[in-house]
Amino acid sequence: MKHDITTFEDIKFLVDHFYAMVQRDSMLGPIFNSRLIGRWELHNQKLYRFWNTVLLRNPDYVGNPVPLHFTLKIDKNNFQRWLSIWNEIIDANFEGIVAQRAKYRGMMMANAFLYKINKDLNSHID
Repeated sequence: MKHDITTFEDIKFLVDHFYAMVQRDSMLGPIFNSRLIGRWELHNQKLYRFWNTVLLRNPDYVGNPVPLHFTLKIDKNNFQRWLSIWNEIIDANFEGIVAQRAKYRGMMMANAFLYKINKDLNSHID
């Protein structure tokens, strides 16, 4: 039976299962694996804190993750795939207000990241 995202353990489950799918994905896997090989555990630990802050409103993350993505060469199609996997993991395992918030916040972040990445890219064009 599905339940809402209510605990740090739920956040860990979500992040771990999401990034396990990302690692195996034919579009996203090569992008992220090339950057995170041997460092997935550290990456996921940061994302636990990030999503704990965003979804459960437990202030646990400080930082600016956007600039870390500037050199990844990702575009709208990559973000659409990211969001598709994100929503698939949420829908398969959770339901409720926070689960819906996770899908909404994922969409908002994907759009914000894409906007900022494109803005940074365009700032380097003479």
